[in-house]
Amino acid sequence: MLKNPDAFRRTVAGVALLAWPVFQFLAFLTSPPGAEHDPEVFRTHATTVQVSALLYVWAALSLIPVVLGLAHLLRRRAPRASGIGAALGLVGAGHGLTLFTTDFYDLALAQSLPADQAEAVTRRANELWGFVYGMLLPGFLLHVGLITLLVTLAAVKLAPWWVPVAAVAGTIVPFVTMTQAPVVQSTGSLLHLAAYGWIALRVLRMPDAEWRGLTVTGPGRA
Repeated sequence: MLKNPDAFRRTVAGVALLAWPVFQFLAFLTSPPGAEHDPEVFRTHATTVQVSALLYVWAALSLIPVVLGLAHLLRRRAPRASGIGAALGLVGAGHGLTLFTTDFYDLALAQSLPADQAEAVTRRANELWGFVYGMLLPGFLLHVGLITLLVTLAAVKLAPWWVPVAAVAGTIVPFVTMTQAPVVQSTGSLLHLAAYGWIALRVLRMPDAEWRGLTVTGPGRA
């Protein structure tokens, strides 16, 4: 496969499209309960905090080939949307990698300082303009980029319309269930798995000629 760059890139994209919602699902399942980074909760669940943080990092890493793969599918039929979606998605994924590392620092603070001091340090860090405007808010560009790519895929008839709808719903679920148990939050990842999994199966079954853009078929292939 390494001798065939088209097959290699297509396989990487297809596997990443499946891997990222799976990593996200497992990350939610292993995350500590509660919407806040309570030092006592972090101390009690120290192992799962680290496992969850690593899974989130791996999910964010998987999103890089996901964004590139989706953009590749659109490069001929919608080059402008492909470029815009890829740029926004990659910036957001890159910032996501930095954001998910903060769990390790919150855990270290919880294990090293009294709870009130650990909370004060975390609160102060979250108020810094560099964090808010340089890391946190740019991370949301990931969702804008992915939605741009998915809606365009449906618009040019490379995917059915339920795919972007399911993906948007999967993005919203964790935000509206932040105060509920991790298993409830993880249901959004199942919607992502359905949406991105559909695209993944199509990509993995796609002939190299279609991946290169020499031929195009409708969304019914998967």
